[in-house]
Amino acid sequence: MGFTEITPDYRDLLSLEGKHVLVLGGGLGIGRQTCHAAAGVGARVTVVDSDPDRAKAVAEEVGGHAATADATDRGEVERVFAAAVERFGPVHGVADIIGISDWGPISEITDELWQRGLDLNLRHVLLALQIGAKAMTEGGSMVFVGSISGLRSSPNHAVYGAAKAGITNLAATAALELGPSIRVNVVAPGQTATPRVAERHPEPDYYDRAAGQVPLGRVGATSDIASAILFFLTDLSRWITGQTLVVDGGAGRKFQYSKL
Repeated sequence: MGFTEITPDYRDLLSLEGKHVLVLGGGLGIGRQTCHAAAGVGARVTVVDSDPDRAKAVAEEVGGHAATADATDRGEVERVFAAAVERFGPVHGVADIIGISDWGPISEITDELWQRGLDLNLRHVLLALQIGAKAMTEGGSMVFVGSISGLRSSPNHAVYGAAKAGITNLAATAALELGPSIRVNVVAPGQTATPRVAERHPEPDYYDRAAGQVPLGRVGATSDIASAILFFLTDLSRWITGQTLVVDGGAGRKFQYSKL
């Protein structure tokens, strides 16, 4: 077969018109912005959150459907995907934003903290892969939010970093097993101004100090991360799978949260 160069309609590649996107952790921060991003290019969105009020509020904002679930519970994840498929049809895209960060030295990690960190940052990824893939259409895309903490060491961040590193490997393995039917990728944010970060760092100069370590001169906005997730959900990334995209303003390995 000879070489033929085809020029696609790039607007079509960006569109999710009529497609079903399910967002785990969609009620807050990056998750909320991801719901808006997907809906903004035509997707029908199922907003899943552990807080029913948050899920309902975002669903109303994007004209989607709200669902409540503990994403670390297999039965609840099965229920949510089944109900979503019944309402909107097979899922084209899954975005998993769930995660929570605990801080402390390795010497103080208890069995309970270790298990909590793995459950809230890694177990739901396995469940989404196992259960979500069965509910997806051919050519679908799954996107998980990792972290630069999973790509390099950071003091006092062992549990979170280990779990996020696990996401990178788990997603890469899933890309091999689920291809060519489903693509699987990871977005790894750097320091991002989310509601949880604002709660942890109420000091007024925090973001200015953090921005000083970022070549692009500011910390990330939740929309910056949602934009990267949207890229992976659409056909603009149709020949990309098993990859981790770092979105950190260029901070890279120089960014040390412990110094902020």
